[in-house]
Amino acid sequence: MFLAVLVPRLLLMSSAVIAASGDHLMNGVPTPPDSKSLGTQPISSGGQLARYSTSTNPGRVIASYTQVLSDAGWTVTGSGGSGSSYGGGAGLQATNGPKYLSVNAGGPAGMTFVSVCVWPSKPSHANCGD
Repeated sequence: MFLAVLVPRLLLMSSAVIAASGDHLMNGVPTPPDSKSLGTQPISSGGQLARYSTSTNPGRVIASYTQVLSDAGWTVTGSGGSGSSYGGGAGLQATNGPKYLSVNAGGPAGMTFVSVCVWPSKPSHANCGD
């Protein structure tokens, strides 16, 4: 009897912790191609930031996100930038219902750092990675 009461309460508490932390915002958001996670952290306006590194150039990272996000139900609202033999940078913005996503990719040739930010709704300051 005790466990029958305790287990549902623990599950409810776990759900509350996840909702409060913003980790659930990243559910269903893809990682960059061939990437290594550099960590996640909460950001302003209830958002979540995930950072990655990859050898894929910034333009290809954003092209990958454009395809995969569209397939996952996101609407890409803007993108731009490019890479060169010296490095470069590119970015993308997307929505999925009220959720807002921003991806920034850039760095020297051969190493791209990617910041992926998701908010419950579009914030007034949506600069990912700042």
